[in-house]
Amino acid sequence: MTRLLALLLVALCALPACARKSDGRTRVVIWHEKNGVARTVFEQMLAKYNAAHPDRVVEALYREPEELRNLYIVASVAGQGPDLICGASDNVGVFYTTKTVRPLDGLLRPELRAQFIEEAFVKYEGQTWVLADQIGNHLALVYDRQKVPQPPQTFSELIALGKSLTVDRNGDGKPDEYALTWNYREPFFFVPFLTSFGGWIMDDQGRPTLDNEATAAALQFILDLRDKHGIIPKEGDYEIADMLFKERRTAMIINGPWSWPNYDVPARSLIGTLPKNDQTGLPAVPMYSPKGFAVNASVPDSKLPLVLEVLEYVTGREMQQRNADDLLVTPTHREVIASPSVQNNVVLQASMAQIRQARPMPIRPEMRQIWDGMRGPYQLIMSGSVSAREGAKQMQAECERLIRDAQL
Repeated sequence: MTRLLALLLVALCALPACARKSDGRTRVVIWHEKNGVARTVFEQMLAKYNAAHPDRVVEALYREPEELRNLYIVASVAGQGPDLICGASDNVGVFYTTKTVRPLDGLLRPELRAQFIEEAFVKYEGQTWVLADQIGNHLALVYDRQKVPQPPQTFSELIALGKSLTVDRNGDGKPDEYALTWNYREPFFFVPFLTSFGGWIMDDQGRPTLDNEATAAALQFILDLRDKHGIIPKEGDYEIADMLFKERRTAMIINGPWSWPNYDVPARSLIGTLPKNDQTGLPAVPMYSPKGFAVNASVPDSKLPLVLEVLEYVTGREMQQRNADDLLVTPTHREVIASPSVQNNVVLQASMAQIRQARPMPIRPEMRQIWDGMRGPYQLIMSGSVSAREGAKQMQAECERLIRDAQL
């Protein structure tokens, strides 16, 4: 109870009303998780909207993703919080469970809906909860174009190419340069390998599906890349992988669109789809997440038309074109997708090719327990403490335990 009250106080004091007297303008508040250049672009576009509408003001407040979700739920349950919340689609399950967002069905004009591709409408339990202005969070292969003229199309090509690109330059028996790196100690980055062996993380009812041969084979394949073939580093957390690729000590990295601007694409690096598992004939399929805006369930009906107008602006053609051109964000607006700047952008075209070979991240509330349940056993496997098969069994058991505990 003490933590709940503390979260509520923080959430309420995050509202602009806590620090400002009313100046007569109607305020629409957005909480979001955009950072870096994306945050700058968003604030610039909101400033443009505000300048054109002197009778109102749209205000944006940044929060880290975990804090954003938790504070929002507490505030909305109390009848407070922002008018719009912007984030990834995997929040929808918990927002639905807590009844903190308003369904968009019947609120969006038919003319507006027609402007977006189907993936823009994030649905759960038969209703639409988020209007997404972008599709992202998908992993792809980033390769140094000086070292890799053509990216590998299969796992066997990856291994063969990898052995030629892994080099011990000083003769100490340890590679100074590797073929490939990624954050292979984190379960999210494991998913493309899992799918390439025919596995997936949960069924349609949110029950984990990890205690099987597909999971064990995928885990063993990653171990073999490291311990048998020697083409990836012995250590593989996010910071190490990112550093190695930036320093050109690895020829390829598996990472998402949030990282690509730091890899000097397309001048130095290019994006390719993840290779196919030629043992199973299946592609490596990552997850993707639409990102967009939901309407707070606490927004009064009298304010709803203005909030929906702002929603149309922040997901509209002008905003999406700016995001696509400046941030390499994959748009959901049909006109932006068809625009010359997107059609002629090699990075965006490669990104969309990977999205076509991807699956949406489940938005069930059990997703959080599955990530947490996978993480401990997964890291035990990578450290050599348990076998791949035993680790798959432990993942299943831990996920099931956490889901049971969350339902108590």
